[in-house]
Amino acid sequence: MQLTSHLLPRKARGHGGERREEILAHALRLISEAGVHNVSTRQIAQAVGISQPTLYTYFPNRYALIGEVGSRAFAALANRMHRASGAPGTAQERLIAVARNYVTFGLEQPDAYRVAFMIESGTAKEKGADDPVLAAGLATFAIHRQCVADYLADRASADDVALIAQSMWASLHGLVSLLIARPHFPWVDRVQLIDRHIAAMVHGYEPRQNP
Repeated sequence: MQLTSHLLPRKARGHGGERREEILAHALRLISEAGVHNVSTRQIAQAVGISQPTLYTYFPNRYALIGEVGSRAFAALANRMHRASGAPGTAQERLIAVARNYVTFGLEQPDAYRVAFMIESGTAKEKGADDPVLAAGLATFAIHRQCVADYLADRASADDVALIAQSMWASLHGLVSLLIARPHFPWVDRVQLIDRHIAAMVHGYEPRQNP
C-alpha cells in the first residue's frame, strides 16, 4: 500500500509539546492508512516535516511511539466510557450508555478506533516487553465489565460475568467495524440500528426469573 505522505516543510526548533502532538497525530493517520507493520519512523518524520533523528528526541524508538498512539486511542475511549458509567440511572441504563459511547467513539474517531482495535501491533512480542496497548485495552474493557457485573448483580457467577462481558464487547466491535469498513452499504437509519443492536444485546443477557 502506498502512503500519502502529506509532507510538510522542515520546521524550526522549539514548540516541543506541539511537535510531539503532531508526531502522534501523523503516526495515527499513517498507521490507520497502511497498518502498523508498513509504517516507519522515517515516514512519520517526513509527514511531520522533521528529520528522523529529531523524531527520536521525542520518542526513543518505534515501539515507544506506536505504543503511545495505541494507548492514547484506548485512553480517549476509556474517558468517555468512564463518564457514562458514572452517570445517574439504573445499572441497565448505565450499561446501555457505556455501550452507546463505545459505538459513538468508533464512528467519530475511526482512525483511533482502528489503531486500538483493528491493528495487531506485535511490538511487545518482538521486543520481549510488556505491551502498553494491551494494558490500556484491558483497563478500558474493565469499565465495561464492571457495568456488566453491576447489571447482573448477584445473579451471575464471576465466570458468567466475564463470558457475557466479552460477548457484548465482541458484539459492539462487530457493529462498529462494519459501519466503519462498509459505509456505502445500504444501512437503515444508523441511530435506530445502533439503538436496536444495543437493546437486543443487553436484553439478551437480562437475568431471567426462575419460575
